[in-house]
Amino acid sequence: MPVSIKGGRRPMREKTYRTALGGILSALALSFLFMGSVLPFAEIAGPALASVCVLLTGTEFSVKAAFAVYSAVSVLGLIIVPDKESVLLFIFFLGWFPIFNMLIDGKLRPVPVLLIKLAVFNASVLLMYWLILKVFVMDQVAAEFSGYSPFMYAAVIILSNITVIILDFALSKIVFLYTHVWRKKLVR
Repeated sequence: MPVSIKGGRRPMREKTYRTALGGILSALALSFLFMGSVLPFAEIAGPALASVCVLLTGTEFSVKAAFAVYSAVSVLGLIIVPDKESVLLFIFFLGWFPIFNMLIDGKLRPVPVLLIKLAVFNASVLLMYWLILKVFVMDQVAAEFSGYSPFMYAAVIILSNITVIILDFALSKIVFLYTHVWRKKLVR
């Protein structure tokens, strides 16, 4: 019998279920972040997979619960994950993007929503890299950027925005699969 999380008074079983699943998804997200710093070429895949854990928390419970998982994973990631660029990518974009999607999707027409998402993405990534280069002074990232030509910067920005559009589409499909297929098999 599925545990109902909607409604007024929550019995102890529902609170335990929420706490346990939130902890499991937080630990899984943290594992993905750690994996992103250990495995080569997984600096973006790790935070992206961690963001799916935030998305599933929000889908299963609420935006508030998703924000709690995002916050816990962000703080713990900064403390224990060796690759701070991967953690900062989660903190500044991939971690809160599913929460932002839950709040903004369906409020406006699709094109304005997409334009808002792209604007927020570009602002958050620019802020993140400014912090990486000016506050945290990560020399290896600065060295990587110093070799880029203006054409390369433009290509990175364009490809990043295309990736956000694909990510947005993928997250909507994950929510659909979770609510219509996986949840029935996972939550009993």
